[in-house]
Amino acid sequence: MTRQLLTLALLAVLPHASRAADLRLASEGKPDAVVLLGSGVAPYSAATKTLLSHIKEMTGATLPLVAEKAQAEVRVEDGRIVATDVKYSAQTFILLGESSLTKKLGLSLDGIGVGGIVVKTSANALVLMGRTEGADGTRSDADFSAVVQFLESLGCRHLWPGPGGTVIPQKPTLAVAGLDVRFTPKVGQRAIRMMPRGERNFEVGLAWLRFTEDDYKAAIAKTQGTDSPTAWGSWNGLGGSIGIRAGHAGGGLKGGWNEHGKTHPEWFALQVDGTRDQTNAKDRWRICESNPELRAHVANELLKQLAGKSQPPISLSPNDGGYSSFCQCAKCKALDAPDAPKIKLMLFDKVGEGKRTEIDYPSLTDRHINYWNDIAARVTKVVPDQLFVIDAYSVYSDAPAREKLHPNLIVRYVPSTTEAWEGWKAAGAKRIYWRPNNLHSGGRVATVSPKARETARIINALANGGMLATDMQGIYNNWATQGLDYYTAARVTWNPSLTFEAVLDDYCRSGFGAGAEQVKKYWLLADSGIVPRPKMFPLIKPETLDAMRAALIAAAKVTVGDPASNHRVSFLRAGLEFTAITAEAHRLKETAETSGTKPDPATVCALMERRWQLMRAIFQTHSLAVNAALVAANDSTLNSALGWKGPSALAKSGKLTLPTDDNWLNEDQSATRK
Repeated sequence: MTRQLLTLALLAVLPHASRAADLRLASEGKPDAVVLLGSGVAPYSAATKTLLSHIKEMTGATLPLVAEKAQAEVRVEDGRIVATDVKYSAQTFILLGESSLTKKLGLSLDGIGVGGIVVKTSANALVLMGRTEGADGTRSDADFSAVVQFLESLGCRHLWPGPGGTVIPQKPTLAVAGLDVRFTPKVGQRAIRMMPRGERNFEVGLAWLRFTEDDYKAAIAKTQGTDSPTAWGSWNGLGGSIGIRAGHAGGGLKGGWNEHGKTHPEWFALQVDGTRDQTNAKDRWRICESNPELRAHVANELLKQLAGKSQPPISLSPNDGGYSSFCQCAKCKALDAPDAPKIKLMLFDKVGEGKRTEIDYPSLTDRHINYWNDIAARVTKVVPDQLFVIDAYSVYSDAPAREKLHPNLIVRYVPSTTEAWEGWKAAGAKRIYWRPNNLHSGGRVATVSPKARETARIINALANGGMLATDMQGIYNNWATQGLDYYTAARVTWNPSLTFEAVLDDYCRSGFGAGAEQVKKYWLLADSGIVPRPKMFPLIKPETLDAMRAALIAAAKVTVGDPASNHRVSFLRAGLEFTAITAEAHRLKETAETSGTKPDPATVCALMERRWQLMRAIFQTHSLAVNAALVAANDSTLNSALGWKGPSALAKSGKLTLPTDDNWLNEDQSATRK
């Protein structure tokens, strides 16, 4: 396991094109190719179905499919596929998955790492295959990634879930230029959390907008079709497994207070009231990291679990949150480095109660690393290859001031910046598992708040510094406002050599036809003109919104003859108008807070009712543009600050008046007036 993870980043080979002759797949809607399935590739696999469905939609042709067991009449002669049975006659043979035929053509997966792909044309064959076995023995459909690489070379894209975000060029006659791709993803395990209902209160938001669960399912089905964020993620490179699992694990102590509290209370964190009782901490109990007996117990239990053989990385991370203080005993405090960066440390008066004091205190990173190092050293004396996952998070985000990391530790790095990582590297960290909340604001605000450029920059840097895996939070189905952030995060994680500019060009060129330049201008205006602010709504000037709106209006006008591109522009416009009216609401809130006076009730009512109606309209016509129900579920703070109690009876009646100028949202809005 250790060797596989250490060498993973060395296996990436970037795609390059060859000059092989073009291969004909279809002519005027008729098939010119046959698909030969390799060993273990099922007719119903994602790779098979995606290849056939996309070729059919592009050309109208249904390519014949031949399972491996039925390929007895197919052989290789002089580097060409030859079929003696007339039923296999074709100009081109597509070999999907590794097989005896691919090997006879001199093509194999040798040298390709976990999740890697080969896309190669030869004399009369197109080979699509991937390495499907993960380092932990799990299986993933890497052949699917090879199919995607091929289909993207033809212009196919999935910008967001559903037919609206799916780009499949129409080419009744289709020929493939020479391809020669051997590629292993540098980041072997790639995840963004799919959270369409957020973390809580989604049902409250639905009710606030006067919708039901059935309404939600119908709206999503209408927009998303049979697609899903998960399928979108797989297409854009998410997935893969190299066996890394992580999570808050109480420092590796199984059973916690419930199992050990009565017999070994000294294993648990000393509180400011002089007790160690963690009964009221529930599953958020904290340990006494300096206790030598605790360390010996955790290590011995892990050795029993391992039974002399390494397993996928084991989490030693502390429990997260809760109403319990980190240990205040003298021995634990002695592990803290006095010259470490200062943090705000919360000390709770009583475990399980919210009353607390906040003090300035050195980062707790050093005490945690001292504990983690000891556990790792004890275990690896017996099982040298065993790896462990630890956290750079919360009051232990900062790099250690004096401790160095045991070489078998993988750092689950939570900060959304690279600043602290340099310090972690200097302390000996070589493997990073990036677990940021970089996309988290989408669950509450959902407006345009560009993170794509910074996300790409961080992934570029971390992938070159030992990043093995990602687990980003999260995709909240705000595809019109934050879809470019999602798209960039996924595609750059798959291929960290990509830049933000390259992804933006691809997104605009692929999806918006003649409107590509105006849509690119729109996103660049957002990138430069919308300023994120910690724990506050982004700073968005009205003139920035006016310029962004003008860019989308121009894009809509030049795509009138291209319905698919025109609809995508309208999709973005829905997100912009939601952003604009939400920015206006927050400006009103901040003005009232600054002046110390309550906002004018009539102004508030007119604005918030308009916003409420717009959220209902988006829910009904562009349900994936902005997750209106999730926003409504988190709107209480804004509503309270403005003193808004909810829509009037007139607003609830649904009499929504939409602007008619500039072809607003570019489509009929009659459904929103019902």
